[in-house]
Amino acid sequence: MKKETYINLMEYIRKRKILTMLIRILYTFLPVIMMVAYPFIVLLNAFDKIDHSFILSIVVPAVTLLGVIVMRKLINKPRPYEKYGVSSLILKRKSGKSFPSNHCACGFVIAMSGFTVSTILGFMLLPVAILIALTRIFSGVHFISDTVAGSLIGIIAGLIFIFI
Repeated sequence: MKKETYINLMEYIRKRKILTMLIRILYTFLPVIMMVAYPFIVLLNAFDKIDHSFILSIVVPAVTLLGVIVMRKLINKPRPYEKYGVSSLILKRKSGKSFPSNHCACGFVIAMSGFTVSTILGFMLLPVAILIALTRIFSGVHFISDTVAGSLIGIIAGLIFIFI
């Protein structure tokens, strides 16, 4: 995203108090949905039986998270508010480590894990993961490339390890 586009987006959102409040609430609340859903996915897989799906529902998100953490440290890309000197909607003091988005990677890998329990659960969690990605962009804490990369990592990890 170019500097002008980013600045215009932040100004547009800030002028609309309800939109600003909605983005802030979703930014905070949506990851909580995933944090609550994940242990249920693991438990439901465990109640079914301790097998391949159960083990993968634990290992795949953990490996994805660790992989993204390492990538973020190595790449250390600045965040939009750092690069452009414009404040984000969410007060963040974090610098760098923007690429790829950790929340997006985790959100999508958890949504993909939901498919191991039921197709309905997987499809219920996918919109939550998409909204997590959008709130990261609209709040000004990630570039589009950060969220796309994180989302793709989560989806690919889910497809490779959960469905194979």
